Amino acid sequence: MLQIIFENPIRFILALVIGIATAWWIWGRLTADSSDADRYERENAEPAPTPAPEARPVPEPEPVPEPEPVPEPEPVVVAEPEIEPTAPILAATGAAGAAGAAGGARPKIAAAVGEPDDLTRIKGIGPKLNDLCHSLGVSRFDQIATWGEGDVAEVDRFLKIKGRITRDRWVDQAKMLAAGDEAAHSAEFG
Repeated sequence: MLQIIFENPIRFILALVIGIATAWWIWGRLTADSSDADRYERENAEPAPTPAPEARPVPEPEPVPEPEPVPEPEPVVVAEPEIEPTAPILAATGAAGAAGAAGGARPKIAAAVGEPDDLTRIKGIGPKLNDLCHSLGVSRFDQIATWGEGDVAEVDRFLKIKGRITRDRWVDQAKMLAAGDEAAHSAEFG
């Protein structure tokens, strides 16, 4: 055997390396398999049973008293004052104003004097809102331009979308249009 080693040392070293590598691989697989099996047993082992807690007596719940009935509040009825439309307002608003005035109350605002303006030039007032304004006695830019907070609140009660007068800045627009300042109105409101 020594003769084989001395005649072919490269083959001997190569065979030795292959043998050692094979032994190392087999030994690693055996220990890995046993460690995997141990780990599997540890993970899947059933836990030791825990002792049951001592049974304690459960106290009976105290009876809950029934709530007393709450009396129903009486409804509050608020009667709106009847406001008779005046002739100048009806004349200024035309047939639409007469129909609106006959249908119910109107805002308590100063009456428009003069020919009605085209309120649709105010951004935020379309044809339907223009007709509603006329039926409420609102028909001129100079009339809207003089409104204070109370007047705005008074007219706002009659609109479906509350706060529209303030949000769309009707008073500011009406001041510009009443003064004939078309350029400023176009620049600011489009």
